Amino acid sequence: MILATAILPGHMEFHDMDIELVSKVILIIVYSLFSTIRIEYYRKTKKAGYKTVIEERKKYPIWLSIFICYTVFTFFIYVLFPQALIWAKVSLASWLRLVGALMAVVALLWFIWIHRSLGNNLSVRLKIKDSQKLITDGPYRWIRHPMYSAFYLLHIAVFFLTANWFIGITWLTRLTAIIFLRVKREEAMLLSTFGSEYRSYMEHTGRFIPIIRRRQS
Repeated sequence: MILATAILPGHMEFHDMDIELVSKVILIIVYSLFSTIRIEYYRKTKKAGYKTVIEERKKYPIWLSIFICYTVFTFFIYVLFPQALIWAKVSLASWLRLVGALMAVVALLWFIWIHRSLGNNLSVRLKIKDSQKLITDGPYRWIRHPMYSAFYLLHIAVFFLTANWFIGITWLTRLTAIIFLRVKREEAMLLSTFGSEYRSYMEHTGRFIPIIRRRQS
C-alpha cells in the first residue's frame, strides 16, 4: 500500500508530461499544416492576377495584423516557454484534449474545402475583384461565412489542446472582435456588388451555422 502510494504521484506526473508533449506536437503540426494551406492558396490566387475593384479601408486590416501577431506570439510562448503560462493551466481530462486534436483535424479539412470552393476569390483583406462570382457551392451552400466558423472551431480546439484558459479566452475574444468588425462590412460590400442575388442568398443561408428549417406538414 505504501509502495503504491509512493509510485502513484510519479506515475501521474509522467502521464501529465506525456499528454502535454503529445498536445504540443499536435498543435505544432496543426498550425504548420494550416499555414501551408493558407500560403499555397494565396499563392495560387496571386498568380491568377485579378484586379481589385473595391477594397476596405486600411485601418481595419491593422487590427487584423495585431490579432495575428498576438496569436503567433502567444503560440511560441506556449511552445517554447510553457512555464510562463503555467498560472493559467486548466485541469482537463486526457480524452478532452484528444477531442481537441480531433476538432483541429476537422477544422483543417474544413479549411481545405473552403479554400477550394473560394478559388481565386480568396483574400486576407475585404475586397471585390474584377469578374468575381458569388460562391454558393461547397460549404457556402449552407453558410455565408464558413471561414469564420472554421476559425472558431480551430480556436476552441486550441483551448482543449493547450488546456490554458488565458490562451482560450484571449484568442476567442480577439477572434470575435475581428469578426464583429468585419462581417457586416463584408456583407454590405457583397450586397453592393451582387444586389438581389446576394440578398436572396442571405435568406437561404445562416451567417455562421446552417439555418434549420422546420418541414411544413
